[in-house]
Amino acid sequence: MYNYPISEAARSTLAREIFGHVIDGQVVPSLDGRTMDIVDPARGESVARAALGGEADVDRAVASSRKAFDDGTWRLLDPQDKERRLRRMSQLLLERRDEVAELDVIDAGLLRWYVDFTVDFAANGIDYYSGWPTKINGSIPPAPPNFSVRQERIPIGVIGLITPWNGPISVFGSVAAALATGNSVILKPAEQTPMTAVLMAEIAFEAGIPPGAFNVLQGPGSSVGAALVAHRGVDAISFTGSVPTGSAIQAAASKRVKRVSLELGGKSAFIVFPDADIEAAAAASQMAVWGTSGQVCTAGSRVLVHSSIKDQFLAAVLKGTEGMNIGSGFDPSTQLGPVVSSEQLERVSSYVQIGRDEGATVASGGSRLDIPGYFHEPTVFTGVTNDMRIAQEEIFGPVMAILEFEDEAEAVQIANDTDYGLAAGVWTSDLDTSQRVSAALHAGTVWINSYQMVYPSVSYGGVKLSGHGRNLGAASIDELTQIKSVWTKTGDAR
Repeated sequence: MYNYPISEAARSTLAREIFGHVIDGQVVPSLDGRTMDIVDPARGESVARAALGGEADVDRAVASSRKAFDDGTWRLLDPQDKERRLRRMSQLLLERRDEVAELDVIDAGLLRWYVDFTVDFAANGIDYYSGWPTKINGSIPPAPPNFSVRQERIPIGVIGLITPWNGPISVFGSVAAALATGNSVILKPAEQTPMTAVLMAEIAFEAGIPPGAFNVLQGPGSSVGAALVAHRGVDAISFTGSVPTGSAIQAAASKRVKRVSLELGGKSAFIVFPDADIEAAAAASQMAVWGTSGQVCTAGSRVLVHSSIKDQFLAAVLKGTEGMNIGSGFDPSTQLGPVVSSEQLERVSSYVQIGRDEGATVASGGSRLDIPGYFHEPTVFTGVTNDMRIAQEEIFGPVMAILEFEDEAEAVQIANDTDYGLAAGVWTSDLDTSQRVSAALHAGTVWINSYQMVYPSVSYGGVKLSGHGRNLGAASIDELTQIKSVWTKTGDAR
């Protein structure tokens, strides 16, 4: 085993024989015994093994979750008891924060400081949703004479939660949301990052979540994820990931008319007006693209800059980008980590070549690094027009495309001229400009003079190809519940 600078708890966890499925409260191998490598992207080498599931494993996980839901062991629990157990989940996560964070650094190639953020984000999300079980109310609508009607907000049933690899522990808040509403949850983490999903389940069981109410399935989305989506025992699917996969999930789920929530890709516009604080905007634009090596759906990878400040803005970006420390997430001096896999590194490299072929200029970076692991230089393109593929297609890597605009109308037109609509940023010192532009942008979230702020009580999601449905906030409660109307006849109708 590598001599990682990690805690004894993380070292012991990493030495497990297998990171298996979690079914009925037990960590189990696949029924056919198949496994898959867990690869550290900072070294490009296997560090552990995970179960590689198949349809039979999906069947037993769904049967477990279905039984837990139908028996009501969690669904019918006293709401205040639910809240106490969910709050305990958050406490236990924070008690194991170093172990969890260190495994996510190894698993996903993330920087240590960033994983500290995702652990806190998960704990805050659990805390927020832990307060909901006693606050999910129904209603009494008007009804005809001699009838009483109540409308109950009830759980959907078994929720399949299919999550990405760019923040493994951060999805714990989504698990808590589904549990808070009384559902049973089956988590299918990305096959690239299976480790902390097992820890999530163990934390949940220690907090008092009944076996079966939260299960974990390991394996590729193309097989395990697809089987979960198609399974008749799964009532709804929540997916975060790419547009092609999201589209396929929606098509497959439609055969059984399942509810689907999709948080898909983005090609977010980061708009800088001439009256903006240029140094602050330039620094934020770098964090918006280099953060997690560009592997975040809201990456502000299309940077729209007014022509009058383009040179000044570019100089600030290049000054901050050149000489960045690139390496392992455990090194406190590292500013840019690896991408998650060799396949992702090939994708990033291919898009850099596409940008060159389309006529854009590489102002900085442009190459993969000839060192162990999956590293690519932070790359800045100038001379980009909005019809280029590097301006229209999600790269999911450390690649920034800088486009120029002449006025507000052109900025809005360029920003909206994309199939995506997840997020956008607006940088200006003029309140009227910020309000007009934010109103005109077709995006689920707009940040003004900031970028990538999130908070548990604020909904998050996209429009257009960036998906539908909302995570976070009260909007999640609507996504994870449904309305049942109950009629009672109170006398003879006249």
